Amino acid sequence: MTTLITGGGSATGVALAKLLKAAGHDVLFASRSGQRIPEGFAHVKLDWSDPTTFEALFSTGRDIQYVYLLLAGVWDPLPQVEPFIDLAVEKGVKRIVLLSASGKETERGPASIGLGQVHTYLHDKGVDYVALRPTWFSENFLRGDVHNIKADSELQSIHPKGRVPFIAVQDIAEAAFDAITNVDALPSRETTLIGPELVTYDEVAAAFTKTLGRPITHRIISSEDQVKRYMYVVPEQYARVLVKIEEKIEEGVEEQHLTDKRSRVGKIGIREWIQTHKDAFV
Repeated sequence: MTTLITGGGSATGVALAKLLKAAGHDVLFASRSGQRIPEGFAHVKLDWSDPTTFEALFSTGRDIQYVYLLLAGVWDPLPQVEPFIDLAVEKGVKRIVLLSASGKETERGPASIGLGQVHTYLHDKGVDYVALRPTWFSENFLRGDVHNIKADSELQSIHPKGRVPFIAVQDIAEAAFDAITNVDALPSRETTLIGPELVTYDEVAAAFTKTLGRPITHRIISSEDQVKRYMYVVPEQYARVLVKIEEKIEEGVEEQHLTDKRSRVGKIGIREWIQTHKDAFV
């Protein structure tokens, strides 16, 4: 019984693979390049733009019963992933665990966009699936903010007062592990994943200040400047959608997750996360 993890050596994929391996489960990574795959794990080529690679995933001699579906950075994933889902079901995959996203935009239904369209398709097709819908990753500070914190001792955001329950990768991986091995432990087949601390960016800056032992300030930037920041890692269209979603933080949308019965609260708060990763920001 094998779990196929797409997206290569992503942070959540690697963390999930380690949990599965420790529990005695076979794991097979799939990605276009094969880079960043941790030692001791098998890999097979998967290119979402090349459907001919899909069949090979199920020709390795492994009994693939679970798929962890990661589609990060793909603006409109359903047209590419739909034939893969159909093939996976045909080949006997028992359950697909999709890493989706929180927010109204990705709620299942005809008005959903992006990743929301994928779990809408899974639902409408009658597939056994779980859609994990994390809020903003704690690990985003390692990508979008680490340079400014190290070089300029500042944290940038578009949020004067908005509060966010940042979720850590390890907590996402543990939820994915449960989705594969003990699905009844989840509150919903479309579980929102949040961290245990609801904090403003001022409070995040204060936590960095305390941990690093030097003042870290929080500077408010414009939405347009935030789009430019995101465009270093995603296309402009995707960046603008992200910023529109992010703007709603000031309206309290992230706080609403605390009363949503579909929410699962992780163990690692942002202050603990900063303490654990402090060397990256020195």
